[in-house]
Formats: sequence, C-alpha cells, structure tokens
Amino acid sequence: MTWNTNCHCGAVSVRLTKAPEEVAECNCSLCFSHGIIWAYYSPKDVAIEGETQTYNRADRAKPNSDLHFCPTCGCSTHWSATEGLVERMGGAVDLMGVNMRLFAPEQLSGLKLVFPDGRGWSGEGPWGYSREARAMP
Repeated sequence: MTWNTNCHCGAVSVRLTKAPEEVAECNCSLCFSHGIIWAYYSPKDVAIEGETQTYNRADRAKPNSDLHFCPTCGCSTHWSATEGLVERMGGAVDLMGVNMRLFAPEQLSGLKLVFPDGRGWSGEGPWGYSREARAMP
C-alpha cells in the first residue's frame, strides 16, 4: 500500500512505498518551530514530485540536513542529508525524513510516536529521548 499526500497548495507531492514504522516529534529548535513530525525512510522508498526550496540551520557550522519546503505555500515536505551528515557518518547516508503532518490524522492513528531529544543532541552519535513513546491518537 502506498501512502500519498501533497503540500497545502498541491504543488509538491510525496509518495511513500510503505507505512512508517514510527513517527518522531523532535524537540530541536528547527523541528519544534515548524511543528513537524518526521518518519524516517531510505530515499529509495520515497518519491517527491514538484519543485522545493531548501533551508539550512544558521546555528550550526555544518548542518545535518536540508529542510525542503514548497516555495508557494511554505509547507515543509521533507529533509535530505547534507555533506555535513555524510562526513559525520563516515560515508553515504541512506536516510531522509518525511513530514508526516502532511498526511491525514486517521492515517497516523495508532502509529508509535517517539520524542527524540534534538535540543540535547550534539549532532554526533545516537540521540536520546525526552519522554516515553506513545501511540498517535
């Protein structure tokens, strides 16, 4: 079963080849300020159609990701790995994030929701969690 969605204006579409195993509500300043809930995928499991623009964090010398958004309506659609993340991981990165807030709430209902502690993460190594996981309402 594929999962399909669009940004608010419909100019950018997202297609997933499978349902997410879990979704993550990161508390870093960037994710928190955008109200994003991420699902993490291999780029081979995601198709993005339409033009996006990118934003990079200004508070990090070598940000881990490019945040992609629709240039028309401004909805964040996904993130992709930067060279900074590739360097930190020691090679190719088979990971991207998809903004699950673009999908209908009933599609997300029952999925495991985790809370990565992005505010406390240095940008290197595994991250911890700020609170216990729960099921999406």
